[in-house]
Order: sequence, then structure tokens, then C-alpha cells
Amino acid sequence: REMEQKEQQLVQLETDLKIEKEWRRALQNDLQRESETISELRAQTLQLSTLKKEFLHLQEENGHLQTICEEQEQALQELGCKLSESKLKIETIKEANKALQGLVWLKDRDATSCKLCEREFSISTRKHHCRNCGEIFCNACSDNELPLPSSPKPVRVCDTCHALLLQRCSSTT
Repeated sequence: REMEQKEQQLVQLETDLKIEKEWRRALQNDLQRESETISELRAQTLQLSTLKKEFLHLQEENGHLQTICEEQEQALQELGCKLSESKLKIETIKEANKALQGLVWLKDRDATSCKLCEREFSISTRKHHCRNCGEIFCNACSDNELPLPSSPKPVRVCDTCHALLLQRCSSTT
């Protein structure tokens, strides 16, 4: 009987030992997997750290490039203003040059219709010279007056010259 008990104990102990071995093996496998996971996480952490440094460097470079871009945009705006002023000065010089060269007005007999609206001249539709460009227009197309460099008091100008001179005047002020 004692022997039977001892054999049962032995079987029980062998079963417990088998269970313990399997449990130990499972724990070792879990430990191995956890070690691998830790290694992967360390590698990812290192990679993230590198990416963070690169990101910060790119942010700094981006800020520098934005500053350069803003400075260049401002320079372009300033150059655009200077160019507009230069164009206006050139136009003024051209006008003055025309005035100095004695701009030849179109002869009355050469004009049969308004240069702008092409209405035929007649007794009721009179011819008028634009004092700026020298072309001939009807009253409706030359019903504006402005002072010109050649005349301090306002004189008759066509609609086209009127708009051009007003635009020039407003951009210089």
C-alpha cells in the first residue's frame, strides 16, 4: 500500500514536473519574444530619434528659406515699383520729346471720321484735335480737358489720352 502511494506520488510528481517544464519552456519563449520586441522597440526609438533630428533640421532650413523668399518677394515688389516709375518717366520723356519736336497734327482735310468711334464728320458732327496726340475726334470722344506740359491751362484731349494721363497722374502720386 505504501508502495502504491509512493508510486502515485511519483506519478503526480512526474506530472507536476512535466507541467513545470512546459510552463518553464513557455516562459522562456515569452521571455525570448519580449527580448526581441524590446530590441525592435530600441531600433525604432533610435530611428525616431534620427528622424526627429532630421525633421528639426528641415524645419530650421524651411524657416531660413521662407525668410529668403519673403526678402526676395519684397525686393521684387520694390523693383516692380521702380519699373513702373521708370516706365512713367519714359512716357513723360516721350511726350516731352514729341512736344519739343513739334508734334504734327493730323490735317483737317485728311480726317473723314472720328478716330475713336468712326462717326462720319458733318456739319452737325464737328472735328476736334486732341491737344495731346494730335489726332482728330468728334466732340463726344474729345470732351475732356486737362493741363498738359505744353499748356498750363486745361486743353481738349481725347478719351484715350484723358484716361492715360489720369492713370499716369494717379500712379505718380
